[in-house]
Amino acid sequence: MKFNYNILFISLMIVAVMSCDDDDNGGDVPAIVENDRTEQQVIDGDALLSYLSTHYYNSSEINVLENPTVDDLVFTTLLEGETVPSDATLLSSVVETKTTTYKEVDYKYYILKINQGSGASSPVFSDKVRVNYSGSLEDGTMFDSSSSPVNFDLVYVVAGWNRVMPEFNAASSFESNPDGTVDFSDYGMGAMFLPSGLGYYADFLPSIPSYSNLIFKFELIQTEVNDHDGDYVSSYLEDINGDFDLFNDDTDGDLTPDFADTDDDGDGTNTANEVEVKEYTNESLADLKNEIQEVLLNENQFFTAIKQKRNDDSYYAHLVTLVDTNGNGIPNYLDATESETQMVN
Repeated sequence: MKFNYNILFISLMIVAVMSCDDDDNGGDVPAIVENDRTEQQVIDGDALLSYLSTHYYNSSEINVLENPTVDDLVFTTLLEGETVPSDATLLSSVVETKTTTYKEVDYKYYILKINQGSGASSPVFSDKVRVNYSGSLEDGTMFDSSSSPVNFDLVYVVAGWNRVMPEFNAASSFESNPDGTVDFSDYGMGAMFLPSGLGYYADFLPSIPSYSNLIFKFELIQTEVNDHDGDYVSSYLEDINGDFDLFNDDTDGDLTPDFADTDDDGDGTNTANEVEVKEYTNESLADLKNEIQEVLLNENQFFTAIKQKRNDDSYYAHLVTLVDTNGNGIPNYLDATESETQMVN
């Protein structure tokens, strides 16, 4: 999905064209009107169901592979009058149906699970993931793929991705090769079938027409918890309204969403200074993981992601406590009145 970060540019260009004076365009340029999302979802849903009931995958070949790849998974059209080959499986008989609400519309999307993955970590909707993938349209046209593992921030990709990736686990282990490549074992692997509303919807990209349903095959290799603003509060915890959209959570109303705001409540004290932080460190990654697992957490506590220090070979993680000084049920970093109370006292 190397074109994801071009969407903003494309959108700005569209807005620029639409906002030109009539005199500049001869007065004949019509406004671009998006389809109604609810109505479009019905069209997209029917198209996806049709695709799933007329395509099969090479299940027998896939099932014997220890670590199947994106290239190994093949979708084939079931022609009229044909029956599904004995060594294949019709997609509609094995995909999982999921539902989500996005932009106030209920969407159905579908997941094919080839391998769950046995790694200890599974991403949440705002995490960073390392994947191999390919994307195609329903007619089989491939519009993008990776030739080697790439990193994506799930906050900045199409909405379908941050719904699907949490359904899988990352790789259980990896092995470095003499040529510099890395082999991963038992990673999450499958495919997602997305309506256009969870993809690029009305946006038109050179290889993706507007209102295109999208199909992605993927291997989930690694995942890492994001803290975009470095305030010790993991980004997924800054989704205050729980709608998987970090951009509409802005506690202090300063037009900077909480996940990118170093002072969430706008009280003049950085969030990082309104939480309690204790560092755990160990030269052994396994020992640090065991140490962390033995800590009994309160409901207002969590550990940040384990990372390796740059200046040595040790590993560290932070135990974060969301302090609520005045006991009103709102942690200090989201409570501007807490700082006022401290000033009065």
